[in-house]
Amino acid sequence: MSILAIMEYYKNALMKSKSSMLSFAIQPLSFIFIVYVISGGKFLSSALAGAIVSFIVGVGMADLPIELVGMKVRSKFYDIIMSLPGNSAEKMLGISLGISLPAMPYLAILVIMLLAKLGLHHIKYIVLSIVSLWIWSVTIGMYIGVKIKEPLTVMRLSTVLTTVLTIFLPVYYPINLVPKSLQPFLLAVPTVSASHLMASNSPHYAELSAVSLMLWVVLCLILTFFVEIRE
Repeated sequence: MSILAIMEYYKNALMKSKSSMLSFAIQPLSFIFIVYVISGGKFLSSALAGAIVSFIVGVGMADLPIELVGMKVRSKFYDIIMSLPGNSAEKMLGISLGISLPAMPYLAILVIMLLAKLGLHHIKYIVLSIVSLWIWSVTIGMYIGVKIKEPLTVMRLSTVLTTVLTIFLPVYYPINLVPKSLQPFLLAVPTVSASHLMASNSPHYAELSAVSLMLWVVLCLILTFFVEIRE
């Protein structure tokens, strides 16, 4: 029940303000607008997929580690969370799910738009991409939040990671715009493979992207298991 209690806390804390909900979404939505205008609508699917990736990575690699480090600073709150029944992995799961709640309405809208454009059969790629990318980004975010103690360091690192992984790489734009020799290597990055799977009706590298995402999921689960064992 500790997961539900933690999720309820973050639901009340994060979703009661309409202005905070809007500020949470402004960057991904602005990139959709920019990419749509510049491409004349040709890259709309990639822009929608890129926004989905940005929401997930933003929660996992920015919001989560910042919150974890902030909890250490607010030592009383950290003690309360840690005193709840259940193991640390369960509590981290509750925090990550709770922090993800503000992104859910936007993700639902973006997924519906992608399905309307690409067809209902495309949902298998979208579900695989969202679930695997969420596991990956949350695992990395938890690791950063546990290992680093300074809030400013975490904020700067999170900004660099989310920018590199979602803006510079082919996430908001199709992977075929980069040299062909680099495309298979870029698909080893989860944000690229997830965006590629979601954005194309018939992804050219569908199998490679799916394998890349699944391998990252397995590695993340192994990492979580060993961290829990050590604790």
